[in-house]
Amino acid sequence: MFSAKLERQKRFDRLAILVAVTLFAAGVVLIAIWAVRASSMLTAADAYRGPIIISVPIALVCLFVLCLIAYGVVRAFGRFPSL
Repeated sequence: MFSAKLERQKRFDRLAILVAVTLFAAGVVLIAIWAVRASSMLTAADAYRGPIIISVPIALVCLFVLCLIAYGVVRAFGRFPSL
């Protein structure tokens, strides 16, 4: 139904979404693990948790930007003609 070029682009669009979602899921898990460990360390030391509260949203925003970049790179790679 579609041309070979459109089918190839469609596959790369799906691959780009898969890469971005996988990267986001892995990143959220790693950020959560880091936050729990850092929080427990600061609790044991009776220290202020402000840096963790500030750094988690910053890390999530950076992760989101990284996912957008990965998505764009995979889609751009799919636009190149196959050799």
